[in-house]
Amino acid sequence: MEWIPLKPNEKGFTLIELMVVLVIMGAVIALSMPYMNNRNSQTKRFLREFTVLTRELHTRAKLNGAVYRLVIDLEGLDPNIPRAQLMWVEKANGATVMKPNEEEVALERAKETDPEKKADPKGFEVDKSILKQPRELPPGMKFDKVELARAKNPVTQGKAFIHFMPQGLVDEAAVHIKGEKTQEWTISIHPLTGKSEVISKPISLQEIKSQ
Repeated sequence: MEWIPLKPNEKGFTLIELMVVLVIMGAVIALSMPYMNNRNSQTKRFLREFTVLTRELHTRAKLNGAVYRLVIDLEGLDPNIPRAQLMWVEKANGATVMKPNEEEVALERAKETDPEKKADPKGFEVDKSILKQPRELPPGMKFDKVELARAKNPVTQGKAFIHFMPQGLVDEAAVHIKGEKTQEWTISIHPLTGKSEVISKPISLQEIKSQ
């Protein structure tokens, strides 16, 4: 094969230029690896903490003879005002009965300006014995929706409540979480044991119940 030299007005990459490009690309990859590894570690840690938390709440409710609930605060009604999604634990001062529209009622109550009307009539108060402070989702993760067996429709805004009863019963639920790009998880909570299972794909509560 005959070698054809470049003409004076034709441009090409020299070996040094190619090496410089490769060095730059390598540096970028090296710098991004710790960031990616940190994100993955935070994600795994949060999912693990969630499963431990539901088991702990199940145990505490039986031992203390009290109703506990895990509160999941999804995004607000206004999508133009982003805020961090949180979860925390609350404990009831006395007996309580859950209704299918619990989340809707709580959402309306939160809009009240009168402190007496805004107060939870069931006596639930923040309990810091398990979670010292509200737990914020790691960067890149988002609560998408919460399905509850006692509710007709999934909770997609406002607050969702997963109750843990002193009799050992738990709200059967499927917590849907989205991550970066195409990452999605479903956390299934068993109604008798409080045990959580992390499923690495979106799956409905109905599908979980049928398995």
